[in-house]
Amino acid sequence: MSTWNPAELFGTREVTEERPGGRNLWLATLVGVVLFLGTVAAARYSELALTALVYLLCIAAYPEWKRALARQGRIISLFPITAATIGIGVSTWFNGREGLIVGVLVGCGGVIAWRLVDDWIENTLHDALASILTIVWIPFLGSFVVLMEQAQNGWIRVAIFVVAVVGNDSGGLFVGILLGQHKMAPRISPKKTWEGAAGGLVFAVVLASAGAFILLDHRWWVGTAVGAASVVGAVFGDLAESALKRDIDIKDMSGVLPGHGGVLDRLDSMLVAAPAAFLVFALLLGSQ
Repeated sequence: MSTWNPAELFGTREVTEERPGGRNLWLATLVGVVLFLGTVAAARYSELALTALVYLLCIAAYPEWKRALARQGRIISLFPITAATIGIGVSTWFNGREGLIVGVLVGCGGVIAWRLVDDWIENTLHDALASILTIVWIPFLGSFVVLMEQAQNGWIRVAIFVVAVVGNDSGGLFVGILLGQHKMAPRISPKKTWEGAAGGLVFAVVLASAGAFILLDHRWWVGTAVGAASVVGAVFGDLAESALKRDIDIKDMSGVLPGHGGVLDRLDSMLVAAPAAFLVFALLLGSQ
C-alpha cells in the first residue's frame, strides 16, 4: 500500500518523494499555500487587485499553451490573444456580464482577423479555431471569478469558491491514495478514481458549507450547493485538460510552479468550476 504524506493535502497533483529530477513536495506545498492566501487576500481587500490577478494568470498561461499546441503543428499568436484578454478584463471591469460577452466576441473576431492577414497561409482555419478555444477556455471562464467578486459579498463568494476547489483537490488526493480502486477515466487520467472523486466532493462540500456558515450568516446550504457545483465543474475541467495533454502527449504544461506543473495545470479545474459556482450563487443570493 502506498504511503501518504500530509503535505499532499495542499494541492499537489501527483505524489512523489523529493529526489533528483523529482518534485519537491514541501516547495509545492508552499507554492499552493501562497497561491491560496494571495487569491483570498486580493478578493478581501481589493476588487481591482483580484481582477488584475485573474487576467495576469490567464496571460501567464499562454506561452506554455502556445508551446503545447506547437507540438501538434498549431500556431497561436500571443500578441492578439493577450490584447483580447486585456480588452475582456477592462470590459468586464466596467460593464460586468454584458461587458464580458462583448469583450469575448470582439476578442474572438480580433484573433480571427489577425490570423487571416498573417502571411502564413497553411492551417489558417485550425490555427484560428485554436485561438478562439484559447479565449473561450481561459479568459472567458476565468472572468466568472471577477463577476463573483463584483456581486454583493463578492469576496466571500470568491473565498467559498476557492475553498471548495482546494477541498476537492485535497480530498480527492487523500481518499484516492488511501481507498482508490475504481478508475474514473483510465484512458484520460489513469490515477483519477471514483473513490477519490467522492472524497473530493465530501471535502469540498464540508469546507464550503463551513465557510458559508461562518461568513454568510449561518446560511450553510449556500456553501453546500456551491461546493457540489464546483466539484462537478472542477472534475470536468481537470479531465478536459488531461485529455488535451494526452492528445498532445505531454505530462505538464510547464514546470513554472514547483510541484504543480504549469500555470494552466493549476487553473484547469478552477476555470470550469468558476461559472458553475457563479450560477449557484446567482440563483441563491442574486447576481448583483
